[in-house]
Amino acid sequence: MSAWLALALAAGCASAVTAFAGEKSSAIVIQSYERGLSAIRAANPAVKLSLGRDPSLPDGLVLSIDYPAPSGNPAGRDIWCDAENADWTRGHAISFQVKPDHAMRLSVSFQDRNRVAYTSWNELKGGVWQTVRIPFDQIQPNPYFQPPGANKGAPIDVSKVTSIGFAPQDPAAGRLAIGPFAVVD
Repeated sequence: MSAWLALALAAGCASAVTAFAGEKSSAIVIQSYERGLSAIRAANPAVKLSLGRDPSLPDGLVLSIDYPAPSGNPAGRDIWCDAENADWTRGHAISFQVKPDHAMRLSVSFQDRNRVAYTSWNELKGGVWQTVRIPFDQIQPNPYFQPPGANKGAPIDVSKVTSIGFAPQDPAAGRLAIGPFAVVD
């Protein structure tokens, strides 16, 4: 199995797999974990990160996160991944697979070229792998935080996105596994 097909399958990108079969793959890798943990950082040293494989997913690395209970720091459980590809304009949505140990809410964020922070909140089931798909035309600017210099009046511009972040929005400590991130049609 080719690395691209395995990555698309691991990310839950059916449209990318179909397109790949015709040699016209439209999936854009955001983070494959192939560079190891050097491209991934947690805001809090109490958040434990590791890479491995899960037998229920095809060839591909999985990031495992053990996170503590929330603290007074709203960004205390944030995990940020460097984007392997910063131009996401050929796609229309972010897609990845995730498996939390219990039902929870997960936020996914990025800053576009205009420095606007966009965030999606996703309700997840516990104990099962599930695909999350976040269409660019449905994600909204984060209502709780915008960085200095954000051009809040501009339309979303995914032509330069340097990282993607996620965080458990959970009242307890827990564990989750997350597959590679990709931009898909």
